[in-house]
Amino acid sequence: MELKWIEDFLSLSQHGSFAKAAKSRHITQPAFSRRIKTLEEWIGATLINRDTYPATFTKAGFLFLKSANSLKKQINDSRKEIQSLALNNVNTIKLYTHHALSEFVVCEILKENNNIFDNLVVNVVTNNLHDSVLAFLEKKSGYLISLSFTTFPIVLPISLVESTVIGTDSLVAVVAIDNNEPLFHDKKGQVVPMLSYPPGAFFSQVIEKNNSIKQAACELNTVYINDISSAIKSMVLAGHGIAWLPLSLVKEEINAGKLALFSQKISPINAKIEIFSFIDENRSGHNLLLWEKLILMNDIFKLSIPVIIQDATFSKQ
Repeated sequence: MELKWIEDFLSLSQHGSFAKAAKSRHITQPAFSRRIKTLEEWIGATLINRDTYPATFTKAGFLFLKSANSLKKQINDSRKEIQSLALNNVNTIKLYTHHALSEFVVCEILKENNNIFDNLVVNVVTNNLHDSVLAFLEKKSGYLISLSFTTFPIVLPISLVESTVIGTDSLVAVVAIDNNEPLFHDKKGQVVPMLSYPPGAFFSQVIEKNNSIKQAACELNTVYINDISSAIKSMVLAGHGIAWLPLSLVKEEINAGKLALFSQKISPINAKIEIFSFIDENRSGHNLLLWEKLILMNDIFKLSIPVIIQDATFSKQ
């Protein structure tokens, strides 16, 4: 069971409707309903009577409500106690980010600032973008690292957060290479398997907003769905289809001739890499030093977009 399921249930008891509760939890109503259903499956009983309007609690629901507040308090109290103990023993910097940035970007930040991290523990918390933002805002500490697209800018609903752009990245459609030949070609009349993100996922929405799939000459047929970019990358490398992936995640494979851009007809979806921190006028020590260095890191993450020439991929110089 996850704490957010309990928080969803308590929000539903407070607001009395799925729509209002979903809005207060900053998620869509279908996603909120699925989480309540998952909670019911975990408990093994129906908690909500959906045959009434507005929805009401069943007997099991009222029984669980008595325990839900207590459970939430116990979990939060235990977490605070453990975190306090950990902080007394070691200095920790927490980085919240979505899965796609946890490899290349975090690695580069550590490499370029190794003198700052010598005596620190770096705690990287990876999740989908939505949950990463919520965790960052809830903790009010650490750093949030995210891709910000023109069609999907990251706008945090709080005035106490400052941000800096540390570089650029792009979502690009890539294909595996075998014997110097792409496994799939973007040609009219062909059906090409596509490896995709779940509907409603951040990258899915970005790809849809940019009409990227419609730019292809071929017909793209979804055969695999996963919300973890590295898992999709493995499937592309194995030859199961084409996919949109962050350039930072595939640049080594492109340079090594294992992957190539799928089509010159499909435009890269450019993004800024932003890092967010809570404003702290008294910021000092490693936090002050790290923030000052991050502000100067922009050039490190300016990735060149590969170009396609006769089905081969090269990097711009």
